[in-house]
Parts: sequence; structure tokens; C-alpha cells
Amino acid sequence: MTGTATKSRRARTLAPTVEGLLVAGVSLVCVAWALRLWHADLGVPLRYTAADDAKFYLMLVKGIVEHGSYLSNPSLGAPFGQHLYDLPQGADNLNLLILRGLTRFSSNPALVVNLFYLLSFSLASLGSHVVLRALGVSALVAGVISVLFSLLTYHFFRGESHLFLSAYYAVPLAAYLFLRLLGSSALFARRAPQPNLSRAPWVSKRSLATVGLCLVIGSDNIYYATFALVLVICATAIAATRRRRRTIREGVLIVALISATLGFNLAPSIVYRFEHGTNAAVERSAKADASNNEAFALSPLTLVLPAPGDRIAPLRRITARYDRTVAPRYCESCFASLGAIGTIGFGWLGVCGLSALLGAAGWIGARRLLPHAGLGVAVALAAGTVGGLGSLFEVFITPDIRAWNRISVVIAFFSLLAAALLLDGLLAPLRRRRAGPALAAGVLAAVLAFGVYDQTTDAFVPAYAANARQWHSDQSFVAEIEARLPPGAGVFQLPYVPFPEGYPQTRPSDQVATYATKYELLRGYLHSSTLRWSYGAMKGRPGDWSAQLAGQPLALVVASVTAAGFDGLWVDPAGFEPAKARSVLSSLRSLLRVAPLVSPDRDLWFLDLRPYGVRLRRAYSTVALARLRQRTLHPVSTSCATGAAPSRNPLGDPALAPFTRVGRRTAADSVVAGLTGPPCPR
Repeated sequence: MTGTATKSRRARTLAPTVEGLLVAGVSLVCVAWALRLWHADLGVPLRYTAADDAKFYLMLVKGIVEHGSYLSNPSLGAPFGQHLYDLPQGADNLNLLILRGLTRFSSNPALVVNLFYLLSFSLASLGSHVVLRALGVSALVAGVISVLFSLLTYHFFRGESHLFLSAYYAVPLAAYLFLRLLGSSALFARRAPQPNLSRAPWVSKRSLATVGLCLVIGSDNIYYATFALVLVICATAIAATRRRRRTIREGVLIVALISATLGFNLAPSIVYRFEHGTNAAVERSAKADASNNEAFALSPLTLVLPAPGDRIAPLRRITARYDRTVAPRYCESCFASLGAIGTIGFGWLGVCGLSALLGAAGWIGARRLLPHAGLGVAVALAAGTVGGLGSLFEVFITPDIRAWNRISVVIAFFSLLAAALLLDGLLAPLRRRRAGPALAAGVLAAVLAFGVYDQTTDAFVPAYAANARQWHSDQSFVAEIEARLPPGAGVFQLPYVPFPEGYPQTRPSDQVATYATKYELLRGYLHSSTLRWSYGAMKGRPGDWSAQLAGQPLALVVASVTAAGFDGLWVDPAGFEPAKARSVLSSLRSLLRVAPLVSPDRDLWFLDLRPYGVRLRRAYSTVALARLRQRTLHPVSTSCATGAAPSRNPLGDPALAPFTRVGRRTAADSVVAGLTGPPCPR
């Protein structure tokens, strides 16, 4: 009997694991079909365009591979290196740990990012399945709904451009805590009395599981941790109105655990800011984005509208018409679609809520999860919509959480939970028939197939050929540069683009980017193993010395960076007006007297600065060049704030004017006196 009982317990323990792995596998198969992965070379990024943040995450992974950490990277922001303490990336420590694990198998950042992105689908479905089963949903229904949760339009839209937002496996865990608190289910419990274990009576399996959930939520992503805190605080407040003391204590403890985990993960950034002060440039960027409520807030209508590019033509036309007439120019919320199954669940929650208000819940009233899930949707809508709780959070706590439309993924889980409960209820009579289980499985297979078809579109299939062409072009280009320059050589990059996030609203001028890019200048670093690059220094910090060169005469820029020790010049012509790009290249060829190296795609230029450096050292004394180097790398800091006192830029010193004439003795450029750095955004 003992052996039989042991086998039974082992089977009960193994069953959920097998279920979860199967669901994760089905999710992976579905995403492979949706993305047409048989056309992919996983050694090339699925996203490699100028329009998003994908290169930022490739940079993080490459930094981990080469330097063991993403926080400091001596290969970027030359000569001082890149330091990312001003970015609250530590809240993604669990994802960074997964990435670090993947780097054990490959040092190719593209492959690592691709594998993580695909893994995020499996993790989302696994997290959802575990929670749905814990809430009493049947195995098959939980599996189908969990796969659909992992294949939300939200997930494909985020993609590799918002890599860590794609890893939303903590969202079901947050929803679980919210629902358990509302249902007054104990999340912490005493261990059964045991003679040999009299200490720490609260260290039970249930308590440890709850602590584990809080640790995962606080280490997944700062957005999802914030959404979890909003849900738990609201559940605790509701418990307070009902005087449920145990629930209040548990809610407060959960808030403390998630907050403490966040604080621990963000400790390096917090300590850095305490020692070096806050970064006003980064804060201004966050506040500017937070003020753009229409673009970053949640529009409830987009939840039920079909996804942009829907496969069904009439539905696709409805969404296209909305996008043309109502949606703002940049619209994250437009990709918050719940899909047909999720929309049914969303509507069912509305019916349940209305029935409860009218006192006619009937059968619905027996399913306590439904009104609680509906309350979760109401909280999320109140936080995410324009002028809602999210706006108060931005004003009184921090503008770092600026895109509250992302709470749509929380609404999606609650809506799909309602769909799961509805499916279970509808299939219950069918299962009691002789062939009922087979028929129920057939119905669920049809629901899965329809849901996958409905929630995925060809618009999210990566441009494999174009990505591979540019990736290999950049790879060959950088290999040729590395063959020409010695190891450790510095490459200065034009045009100047602030890091992070660029400044797409800036009026174009000399050496100032005209494209709405963020991370295009990372292309050289991503393929380099021996060079140092000027791009990537944190804006607003002393390391961003090259900001003062934006808009300066080109001859002075070249003289300054050569004196600063750079051996090569990288130019992205897409950063200039077409006519200006031709003028820049002509000026550089005349000034440097070298032919540019052009990338295979003919979209990048490289010019060797070493011959020019030899002429510079012959023409000017060591003292003069040392002075230029010092004033280039240690400029006076300035501010674009209204009413700020003007600062004198050392590069505007007339004593440095002769450097603008190096190589062009007959037509000297004058230094712009008093220019204090790159143009302020207009």
C-alpha cells in the first residue's frame, strides 16, 4: 500500500509538470507557424530596423557576453565607457538572468535575443496555465486559453523591440494574488505541527509559494510589478472596507514583498543616483513621453476592435478606418486587441457585472471568480485610460511608468479567464455523454485554431530577407574596418544622437540626426569585437562629451575627435538631409584626403582619421593639441531649461579657431561663439 500511495503522489506531482510542458510546446508550435519561422535564420535578429528598440536589447546581450554585465560597457561611449545606471533596467533582473543563461550556449547576441523572444511565448502560456489550473479550470480548457494568452496581438507588437515587455509571464501571477485576496483565500498558512520542526511555523508550502510569486513579479518587469501593486493595493482596500483583517495583513505583506524585491533589483541605480544626483536629461525625456497621454494611455475601444491587419477583410477594414480617423499618430493602444475569444470573455464579464447589480446573477452568482475578474478589469481600466489612476501615478510618484496602455495585458488575462470559465460551463453537459470527452476535445481544438488564426496576422511576420541582407552587410563592413584599425582603436560616429532614445523632434542641422532613430549607431558595435565606439554615453552625464560637437563646424569636429584619440570616423548618411549628406561626404573627403570605405548596402561610410592625425601633429604643437583634447572631452555642462544661465563652451573659444582650417587653409570656417551644445528640442 505504501508503494502504491507513493506512486500515486508522484503521478499527481508529475501531471501538472507534463501539462505545463505540453502547453508551452503547443504555444511554441503556434508562434512558429505565425512567424513562418522556417524562413528564419535565428542567427540574424528577427527585428533589425531603425524604427524601434531592438538594437538596444542586442546591445544589452552583447554587453553581458563580453563584459559580464549590462551596467557598464567600455566598448561604448568612448573613451569613458557606457554606464546604464540611470535606466531602471534592474527591475528586469529575472529576464536578464535568463538571457545570461542563454549566453552559455551562444555568444551571438542575435541568436540569444531570438531564443529569449520565442521562450517568452512558452513562459507566458506556462504561467497562465499554472494559474488557471490553480483557479479550478479544467486541464484542456486551461491549455487552450493559455496558448491564446501567449499569442496576444500585444505580444507580437512588442516583439524584440520591447523584449522584456514580451516576457509577461508574471501577469497571471499578479492576477492570481488579486483574485485570492478578493476571495479571502489564505495566501500564507502555518505549517502543520511537527515534533522536530517547532520553529518558523509560517514557513509552509503555501507561504513559500506566495513569497516565490512576489519574487518573480518583482523581478520580471517594472511595468508588470507596478500593475501587480495596483491590483493588490485595490484588493487590500476592498478588504479594509469589509474589515477582513487577515486579508488586509496578507495584502500589506504582499505589497511589501513586491516593493522590497523591486528595491533590491533597482539598488544599483538608486545608489548611483544618490551618489551622482538625478539625471535631468533622462527625467525630461520621461516627462515628455508621460505628457503624451493620447499616445500612451489605454483606449477601451481598441480592446474589442480586431487587431490591425486582421486576416478577415471586413474586420480589418473596421480597424483601419478607426486608425485613420481616431487613433493618434503613434498608438501603442491600437495593438491591445483581446482577440475574438478574449472579447467574448470581456463581454461575459460585463454581463456578469450587470446581472450582479440587478440582483439576477443566478447561475453566474455561483462562480465567484467572475465578479472578481470583472473587478480586476475595472481596476485596470481605471488605471490605464486617459486621466485615470495612471495619470495620478505619473504626477505624484514617478513618470517612469508612462505607458499605461500596457495594462491591457492584465485585462486580457482576466477576459480570457472569463472565457475559460464560460467554456468549462458550456462543455460540462457535453462531457457527460458517452463520446463527450472526444467531442469536447474537438470543440476546444476548433476554438484554439480559430483563436490562433484570429489573433495573428501576416503583418507580424519578420522581413527575413531584408534583415539578413542588412545584418550581413554591417557584419562585412565592420570586419573590413577592424582589419584596417588596430585593436582598441576608437571610432567616432556621426551624426550625433543622444543616448538613450534620441531626439526625433529636433530641428535638423550640421551633425544632428534628421531621422527619427534611437539606436542606429549601435550597428557598428553589434558586429565589433576589437573597437571602441563614441556612441552610447548616457545623455546628461559628463561622459556625453560629444553632445557639444553637434552643430559645430565639421572641420573643428574632425580636429577635436582626432585630438581626443579617435582613429576612424563612422558616418550614417541617413542621419542627414540627402543634399546635406552629399555635402558632408564631399567636405570630409577634402578635409581628410582619404577615400571613404562604403558598406556593401551602400548605406554607411567609414573614413580613416590616422593620416589626418599625422598632419595635425605636424601643424600644431603638443600643448595646443593637448588643450584641444582636454576641452573636447571635458566640456562645460549646459542646460536647455528656460531661464538657465548661458554657459561658455570651450569649443567656442576663438583661440581654437585655427583648428577649423586644418587641411583647408584657404577657406577657413569660423567657430560659432557661445554655442553650448546640440540644439534644444523644438
